[in-house]
Amino acid sequence: MRTNSINYRGGVTLGLLAIALWNLSPRLLAEEAQSEGKLNRWEKRFDVNQDGKLDVQETAAKEAARKDAFQRLQGKYDQDGDGKLSEAEKVARRSELETKRKEMVAKFDKDGDGRLGPEERQAAKAARKAKKEAQETKKG
Repeated sequence: MRTNSINYRGGVTLGLLAIALWNLSPRLLAEEAQSEGKLNRWEKRFDVNQDGKLDVQETAAKEAARKDAFQRLQGKYDQDGDGKLSEAEKVARRSELETKRKEMVAKFDKDGDGRLGPEERQAAKAARKAKKEAQETKKG
């Protein structure tokens, strides 16, 4: 009986997600069409002279920042060092993240239902925050 309720919830969740994506797509396309020629938020950060366009130096700075962000966030999974994640690298990344998620659930799931309730989620957040603060204190 528990399996049916999980499958039902999953089906409802996937259905709602599909509806939301289907409804968002035309709006996002319309926004993109209206913003043709305009800089997005990421690009605006690099538009130093604020002329609404990125010149050669601004484009180089944007690309360097993008590569730096990629290295910080995904670099350890990029085994071939090409600056992109291949399908095999994506599979390895997903596998590692899923393993970490399962470890987190196992650590903080006090009632043993296989998922984190609100109190358990708060405890996990607090532990993650304390760990981050300890790392920052160690660096500084």
